[in-house]
Amino acid sequence: MLTIALAPQADALAPLPGLPVWLARLLAARGIVSEEAAQRFLHPSPDQLRKPDALHDLSKAAELIQNAAKQKKRAAIYGDYDVDGVSASAILYEALLALGLKAAVYLPDRHREGYGLNIPAVEKLAQEADLLITVDCGITGIQEVRRAKELGMTVIVTDHHRHLEELPPADAVVSPLLGDYPFPGLCGAGVAWKLALALTGDQALDLLELAALATVADMVPLTDENRVIVALGLERLSRTKRPGLRAVMERAGVQGRVSSDQVGFQIAPRMNACGRMASAHIAFDMLTTRDAAQAEALAIQMEALNQERKSQETKVLNAALEQTKQMDLIDHHAIVVWGEGWNSGVVGLAAGRVAEQYAYPTVALAVEGDTCVGSARSAGDIDIYQALSQCADLFEHFGGHKQAAGLTLKSEHLEEFSSRLSRAVAGQTGGKPVRPAVLCDGELALGDVTEETVRWLQMLEPFGMGNPPPKFLCGGAEPLSLQAVGTEGRHLKCSFLQNDETRNGIYFGGGAWAGKTDGRFRFAFSPTLNEFRGKVSAECRIFALERIPESLQKNAVNEAMTAFSESISEAPAASLSPAALPALMAAGQGVLLVCRCLETALALRAQFPDADFCLDEATDSRAFNTLLLYGNAKAVSPAFRKIVLCDGDLGEAAAYRAACPKAEVAALPLSDALKSLLAASFVDKDGLRSCFIQMKSYSFPSLYSFASACALSVPQAAFALAVLRDIDLVDCSLSPFRVSLLPIKKRSPEESGLFRLAQQAH
Repeated sequence: MLTIALAPQADALAPLPGLPVWLARLLAARGIVSEEAAQRFLHPSPDQLRKPDALHDLSKAAELIQNAAKQKKRAAIYGDYDVDGVSASAILYEALLALGLKAAVYLPDRHREGYGLNIPAVEKLAQEADLLITVDCGITGIQEVRRAKELGMTVIVTDHHRHLEELPPADAVVSPLLGDYPFPGLCGAGVAWKLALALTGDQALDLLELAALATVADMVPLTDENRVIVALGLERLSRTKRPGLRAVMERAGVQGRVSSDQVGFQIAPRMNACGRMASAHIAFDMLTTRDAAQAEALAIQMEALNQERKSQETKVLNAALEQTKQMDLIDHHAIVVWGEGWNSGVVGLAAGRVAEQYAYPTVALAVEGDTCVGSARSAGDIDIYQALSQCADLFEHFGGHKQAAGLTLKSEHLEEFSSRLSRAVAGQTGGKPVRPAVLCDGELALGDVTEETVRWLQMLEPFGMGNPPPKFLCGGAEPLSLQAVGTEGRHLKCSFLQNDETRNGIYFGGGAWAGKTDGRFRFAFSPTLNEFRGKVSAECRIFALERIPESLQKNAVNEAMTAFSESISEAPAASLSPAALPALMAAGQGVLLVCRCLETALALRAQFPDADFCLDEATDSRAFNTLLLYGNAKAVSPAFRKIVLCDGDLGEAAAYRAACPKAEVAALPLSDALKSLLAASFVDKDGLRSCFIQMKSYSFPSLYSFASACALSVPQAAFALAVLRDIDLVDCSLSPFRVSLLPIKKRSPEESGLFRLAQQAH
């Protein structure tokens, strides 16, 4: 179900001067209700940044670094292998060079060393440097910092991750999570940039493009200071003088004004590929080189590594999805998948893709001997770090935040970890399923999807966590075209009509909707601009699509083909009272209500509006409570636990038991709608005899041609074939249509339970 989220006070707001009312409401939904706050939000500037010395221990850290520079000491920067860690390392490296302090940069190997400080690396650096500065790590490295101190090093920790109860014994610990700093959302590079600002003053503004890269890539909230860092940093990135970034952006097809989407989906993956597939130092060298030839060579190398990353990610993702298909997602509240030979550098990407597809928190682990190294990604409002914390005794290492985490554990603990994580997540949800939801900021008619609207929306950029692209709800739109496009038809190109206005759209990942144009739709979307052959037009980027059941027209053909698809079973479904349905539906997962008639489906839809609605098939392995209209057992996920035949049992019980082995199958009493269908479809003995004679003389490519030849309606033709099948005179399938004669024998229509039922109704 789509959820519309409007700011509670939106209707009472006076319009903000110079802004459309709908834009004022969008700002209000983000907590911006005054003209002054709106101007600050829409026009970020350096004066909106807080003084760096407000950060815990930052003044102390700056003084230690300045003294080291004066004393001609040597420094070592210990970073991380992702965009945040690499960018933070580059920021501090260039700031220290500006002070005249020589510095070496150490980026751990993802596969050999993993995340964070490690003692062998510390011992090596102690032989080369007097001052150790961590960026984007170190806050939990208590033993490692203690070892560095034992070796005589001055240690400064700068980090943004959650800390333990005990802090490392460093000379300074700089973190937005410590003290009373008002904005805890800085990424590692954001913290490093604050330190660079304290060290070099306005020179640090030239490093904002690196802080912006990291802030977008690390998926921290793009609110408060982060919004300013990214807005100002993207401006600089668009005209960057760094030859490495220019070379990478050219190969990534990034031109002109750089957006947060381009950073997140085109630049950052190429940088991250270095640490995943080879060495993060390649990305670091790309950021810091001033040599154009070296920059080009590094960009070429990064492009190759990114292609290799994509290949490895696809391999791991396909295996992870295959495992997920075998899981019972009613019993499990989190997905844990693992495999030997998986590249530990891409398991986080695979976990993210699985979590996005299933809306379940997901952990993907690479099994390396008796050890598993992996990553976790959250879904919905689940705090994955908190859930993992309840399994902490199983881990060799783990760390992270609400949305993502990394972990290492022994292979022997895999099954226990999977069970305990599921229970931990269930504790956060109250045992209810994590339902995917697309929250909309308001409603917008297709006629309002214009270039002007898009230009106004661009003022809300940069978009990201905490400031997502506004999504609107379009209701009651008629599909003119739903066409699968892209590799394997994964995406949907579409066109909708509403109030005489037509707009095109694209739905990435929505290819399964291709051709399903029955009824009208509602969808969540963002207005975007499409440029093709020099022509610019406004269109819709669709995030979720939902059919409006009430818009469906009664379809006697589909009802008949569904109702008569099976013979009446010798093992009928258990009887169920309609009064028992609310209790069944209370859990929110595992119940399938099968409807043959539209009237029945719409009545149940009114009773259970939170249930999913499906037409023809219900294949979602999460098995959320679902209303299925015109479906059959072959088009149903085996995950369902309770199947209710809501128009009564006309023989489908056995088919559903076979398709869903764990399910109990029950039936409500025969509905009035189905009784009417039976009465309207009835064909008497003479009519059945005439049909059989026609089949002896002709072959028919479709149910429609058979009905025409027999002078019957399509529902009557379906009924006739079903009765003849029941008494073993023909072998047939209604969908897809197929019919053949069986050896002739003397049979009576009364031997068919379907015939007897219809005869009574008639």
